[in-house]
Amino acid sequence: MQLYPAIDLMSGQAVRLKQGDFDQQTFFGDALTIAKRFKEDGATAIHLIDLDGAKAGEPLHLSLIADIKKETGLFVEAGGGVRNIETVEAYVGAGIDRILVGTVALEDEALLEQMIALAGDKLAVALDAKEGIVQTRGWLEASGWTLEEAMTHLIGKGIKTFLYTDISRDGMMMGPDVDGLDRLKREGVELIASGGVTTVDDVARLKEIGMDGAVVGRALLDGSLALKEVLRVC
Repeated sequence: MQLYPAIDLMSGQAVRLKQGDFDQQTFFGDALTIAKRFKEDGATAIHLIDLDGAKAGEPLHLSLIADIKKETGLFVEAGGGVRNIETVEAYVGAGIDRILVGTVALEDEALLEQMIALAGDKLAVALDAKEGIVQTRGWLEASGWTLEEAMTHLIGKGIKTFLYTDISRDGMMMGPDVDGLDRLKREGVELIASGGVTTVDDVARLKEIGMDGAVVGRALLDGSLALKEVLRVC
């Protein structure tokens, strides 16, 4: 199972929110410095979300994300504000390995098809949910789609990789939604778990139920979880 240490980006800094709430922020320092530390500790991939971009509807940290890719050489999955074909082109041009889209995947089928045509399997969809309903606009609005409906629809459009975040657990250090994740598994589809992953046991459990990847954020940033320990169970 691939581990993705997570850095959410605001004003060039690494930050974590509680339950996607922009009013509940904790800053952890310079994002590039932290990414380099993850690399030194054994990470082979990293998860980067442009929170400013997610709120604005356009990427605001593309140059920083490109710098992290260039400086670390890690497999980079990145998103936040990816809502037009120009942004996808920019991410592809910057060598980003996986491009995460959210809102637009469910709102604009023609644009989604263009994105898939351009990025191919590099394009993945982030399904961020609260009480089983997919949220959009930087977690600020409910979409009306259930997780299962959204996933089935998008698989039909050609999406092969999904990142699922339970917003109620994100940044709360309360463990992942193992039962919900288990129900979302599909043959031939890569599923990455995010939200609430706090302990080595959490990561081991995700591997046990067949997750392809796990995103770990606050627990690594605040030092309550050591990256080297987590990597041993992946």
